Amino acid sequence: VAQVTIVDTRPNPMQKSDNAPNLAPSRRSAIRSFKVMDVVAKADRLARAGREIYHLEVGQPQSSAPQPAIRVAQEQLAADRCGYTSARGEPPLRQAIADMYLREYGVTVSTDRIHLTPGSSGAFTIAFMAAFDVGDAVAVPAVCYPCYRNLLQCYGVEVVSLPVDAKYNVTAAVLAAGQHDRAAAGLPAIKGLILSSPANPTGAILTPEELKALCEHCDRTGVQFISDELYHKIVFEGAPRAACALEYSSSPIIINGFSKAYSMTGWRLGWLIAPDHLDSCVDALNQNMNVSAPTVSQRAAVAALGEEAAAELAQHVKRYEDNRAVVVSGLQRMGVQTHEYAPPQGAFYLYADLGRLGVADSLGMCDALLQDAGVAVTPGVDFEEEGSGVGERRVRLSFPGTTEHVAEAMRRLVEWWESEAGLRWRGGA
Repeated sequence: VAQVTIVDTRPNPMQKSDNAPNLAPSRRSAIRSFKVMDVVAKADRLARAGREIYHLEVGQPQSSAPQPAIRVAQEQLAADRCGYTSARGEPPLRQAIADMYLREYGVTVSTDRIHLTPGSSGAFTIAFMAAFDVGDAVAVPAVCYPCYRNLLQCYGVEVVSLPVDAKYNVTAAVLAAGQHDRAAAGLPAIKGLILSSPANPTGAILTPEELKALCEHCDRTGVQFISDELYHKIVFEGAPRAACALEYSSSPIIINGFSKAYSMTGWRLGWLIAPDHLDSCVDALNQNMNVSAPTVSQRAAVAALGEEAAAELAQHVKRYEDNRAVVVSGLQRMGVQTHEYAPPQGAFYLYADLGRLGVADSLGMCDALLQDAGVAVTPGVDFEEEGSGVGERRVRLSFPGTTEHVAEAMRRLVEWWESEAGLRWRGGA
């Protein structure tokens, strides 16, 4: 079995250069690594060493971009130099996005408020810099996409973790309780809130009524709400409708993109809808930080939003729903009970708590699982507040691949879990 050792190459703010002793990394760069990408890197090294790897770690559809989008990209590459666009993006794509909001949410969005970015990650950085100053308090769910915390910390923001409710959501009541507690403790007021619905890593969804109440509470208490809607369109039967925050307020920042629902991860194309009070500064930040989003991707994305692509993408969601059943069945064979994982109503993740079964080091367990069985899973420490002790017993399983791939990954996971090696990681239970 090929052995691969992970080497942490992140800058150490206390480590100075041997050649230039006065040079050192910035303190702001001392953020946690994105653990799922560490797992991806090790899985890639094992694969290049000849190992067969089954991926349940990264949120990346194994399907390709919609065929209409691929055709447009091929045509554009053959016919045009595909140079820079304006920072806001090309008008046809911004119009197609605006049309989608009217069609699907009944919301009229001015194309002037739509800003195209290099992936939704590019939108996050701009939104955080536009809305918050150093020292501001910004709230995130206690269990959330890790880059929220990491980037906010890098920008000198105080990150406030809000507990999730029984459905793994942050509601208006949860936010109000957090605001009350900070006021009672004499701490600065919460200035911002960012969350996703459907959520990463839980798949939880706010009901339209819950989202409406949250938007109204944010407006009433002066909280800048950033609604991460990247997993809209990946909603399973029986789940609440994934409403858009713009249905209830004009104040939120909306972030979305083509990576997940449109299977276009490597095309690096996202968008941000800015409220009026932030529109000009978002444009200036986008100009300076990104110049423009990829031109070929912008033109292909117009086709991805069309009717022909919609039928193809709907089949992906059906497959994700089938895959969810495969993952749930595997967890049941491992002894995981239904109350020990978040109810996956959308996205393509299942977030499970294995603490009752003896898991106390999810990072080490996931590393051993990958090394021993060739199955890549993300440790919960990526999604929880550092030092909380909760992430050490939790894992996220991602299931956007083919059903056959997911089934074999779960078979291997269950087999390893029941083996002597698996027993060691759950205290011999």
